[in-house]
Amino acid sequence: MAFREGFGEPVDTGPKALVVDDDYRSALALTALLERVNLPVVAATSAYTALDALAEREDIGIVLMDIVMPVMNGYEAIAAIRRRSRLAGIPLIAITAKDEVGERARCMAAGASDFIAKPIDPPELLSAISKWLPDIGRGWEQLGAGVRAAATDAGDA
Repeated sequence: MAFREGFGEPVDTGPKALVVDDDYRSALALTALLERVNLPVVAATSAYTALDALAEREDIGIVLMDIVMPVMNGYEAIAAIRRRSRLAGIPLIAITAKDEVGERARCMAAGASDFIAKPIDPPELLSAISKWLPDIGRGWEQLGAGVRAAATDAGDA
């Protein structure tokens, strides 16, 4: 198996976030933030391992996809995910450091559900996730200081 369960112990058995990023530091920062707010993570270091994870698992509730990756980029991976009927409706947040005009539109045209620019603003990311997974995000506003602390700790994701 080319993917692995987060970077720590899984928190629960509910839906998990698939974090797809070839940069270990970015993946680790995102994982730390999400696990801090009790959203378990499955990490993939390439688009191909992400596709494998999605094919083998049914507990992934949302995908956070880096756009700039070698071999198969995020646009291609998003399109490949959308072509799979079982995954056509999975929430998929595109994440990129590309600071170009029209980048959001390119991601959305590829099939992304949402878009976040790097450097990631943790409250913005958590807000986007809670929009797509309302049952998961419902308690986040009550975490208050915990979410702010997670945002401070993972601010350079």
